[in-house]
Amino acid sequence: MKTNIENPKYNSNDFSFIYRYYAGFSTSFVSEILSGYNLDNLALLDPWNGSGTTSRVACQLGVKKVYGFDINPIMSVIASGELAEYDENTKLDLKQRNYLMNRDILQDPLEQWFTKTSVKNIRNTELNIRNAVLLEESAYEVNYLAIFPDFYELLILNHKLAYTYLVLFEVVKKLTEKFKSTNPTWIKIAKSPNEKIKITQNEFQKLFLSELEAKNGILEKKTRNLKKEVQLGVSDSRTLPLEDESIDLTITSPPYCTRIDYAVATRVELAVLGMSSNSDFESLRKQMIGTTKVTNSEYFQREIPSKTAILFLESVYNHSSKASKTYYYKQFIQYFEGITDSILEISRVTKKNGKVIIVVQDSFYKDIYLNISQVFKELFNNNGWKTLEKKDFTKKQTMATLNKNSKVYRDISNPVETVLIFERMN
Repeated sequence: MKTNIENPKYNSNDFSFIYRYYAGFSTSFVSEILSGYNLDNLALLDPWNGSGTTSRVACQLGVKKVYGFDINPIMSVIASGELAEYDENTKLDLKQRNYLMNRDILQDPLEQWFTKTSVKNIRNTELNIRNAVLLEESAYEVNYLAIFPDFYELLILNHKLAYTYLVLFEVVKKLTEKFKSTNPTWIKIAKSPNEKIKITQNEFQKLFLSELEAKNGILEKKTRNLKKEVQLGVSDSRTLPLEDESIDLTITSPPYCTRIDYAVATRVELAVLGMSSNSDFESLRKQMIGTTKVTNSEYFQREIPSKTAILFLESVYNHSSKASKTYYYKQFIQYFEGITDSILEISRVTKKNGKVIIVVQDSFYKDIYLNISQVFKELFNNNGWKTLEKKDFTKKQTMATLNKNSKVYRDISNPVETVLIFERMN
């Protein structure tokens, strides 16, 4: 295995991404790592697969077995769509059939931003897209939302269908841009019917076809896949659907401890799939590692096997700022517990002498520094892993450096991303 580690920094000029989302690392970072392996016999995992950088590069290079999971159902759709390949059938001939009437739109999550008639027009276009891709006429008047299990499973398996949903996401996101807030991961809801967006079916379909043509231009230039076996799906990193000791290599980047609400960041896309803003959406937020939501579980029953994490928690608890002893303390415990359980699960599925290559980023709570790479070293080392290598890279700018309120407690410094390589010893 090579140990020449390149900067994992996501390159915003990398046009190979069909759908722009927060990326933990670049495509070249994954390619460089995999160049040191015999891909014909490799079983590769990314338990926080996100938009699918790991799975996409692995499939293009021909890794034998590729597993990519994420707890957010949106990310599996994006990862699947990123595996689509260009052909003449990628251009869709859409009809304008009307499957749904206004009366069929019942508490549709898109009504948070669109009028009921506009939602009907968007959903009718969506159903026409499905039928054009699947080459079958089916109405879906009942349970038309993509989030329902039978259709969602098909959506993940059918890369072309998933690809058209990436286009659908893009169009709806552009239409809802006026609801963006100063927080780049947060989107507001229409406060009154007058604020809601109005759009005809013909207008929406034209926007979709225009966006599809633009993305086809990217897709046409992409490297074709040499994939052997790929499994994408929705799964918690703490309960992976894999057998014991089945993985040779994990390349991943976990949720950072930076208070980014990853579910809220995909709220529009989740609404397109049909996930409501109420119980299902809040349930997803609570399940995600790094969430800003504090659950009601017991926090003091377990010891986190990291001295650095424990000292950090003590400093947070004793900080003079408001809610340090309550909300923030509990939130950080949730994060460390989630990461600890995930490392235990990665240990379970990894073969002896298997490797993990992980990208993490340090952060601050007020003026308290969190050396997250040291936390991960301790958590892995205390679970039977040996640290093979550690390399730091300074980032120029993040949302934290843009937050003027942070200067109340400390001078803003550029965060450090760290690449860590571990080997499972027992």
